[in-house]
Amino acid sequence: MTKINLFNKIGLNDKELKIYTSLVERGPLLIAQIAKHTGLYRPAIYQNLPNLMSKGLVTVSSKGKQKFYVAEEPEKLKSLVSELASELEGIIPELRASYYAKEKKPLVKFLEGKDAITFVLNDLVTSLKKGDVFYRYSSAKDAVKNEKCLPRNYRAIRDQKQLQRFVIANENTMTGKKSRLERAVKFIPKSYGLFDYDITQIIYGDKVAFLDYNTETSFIIENPIIAEFQKKIFKLLYDKLPDSPWS
Repeated sequence: MTKINLFNKIGLNDKELKIYTSLVERGPLLIAQIAKHTGLYRPAIYQNLPNLMSKGLVTVSSKGKQKFYVAEEPEKLKSLVSELASELEGIIPELRASYYAKEKKPLVKFLEGKDAITFVLNDLVTSLKKGDVFYRYSSAKDAVKNEKCLPRNYRAIRDQKQLQRFVIANENTMTGKKSRLERAVKFIPKSYGLFDYDITQIIYGDKVAFLDYNTETSFIIENPIIAEFQKKIFKLLYDKLPDSPWS
């Protein structure tokens, strides 16, 4: 990272960097000398010196009627970072309060049309991090037909990120698929009747999504508490279901 980038991060601009660096390298300087060594015009120097002085990086030393500007030790830059961190600590409680306040107000997105289901599946693989886990209920009537809703690079991203998934499904959903290490599947027992509503529910990250293949609609509820609640229900049911050849 360059000095310019570092200075920008602590609230100093390029001209201030030139002034401060010139004073560090050459010692106390008059305004005219600063202009000569930095290539800056005097108005720009007068405009940028106050910020350097307010941050304690530059002080003024008088000799007779002349004012010399002096750079403070570079160690002072560290204190600026510490001050910035302290200021950040001061606003974190307010930000935290706002962050957790949103938990009381779930964000709901409703989508309809041909791309409604594709949108959710794309959001799933792009928003999760490598090695994350998601949970899915699948009740497809026609698994092959529903495959057409997959985003083009869905499987490539999913496998590249090594996403783990637990699935509760009917047997039609898994027809023609091979067992995979990163996928654990259990089936709804046939004694409960047909589980073929053509609806999928996916729990991923802080989101719960419902995909209705019948009407080509979907909606996403984004809320960490609701997502965690649904995860626990899924895990409870999954543990109660008998093992399948896919487990």
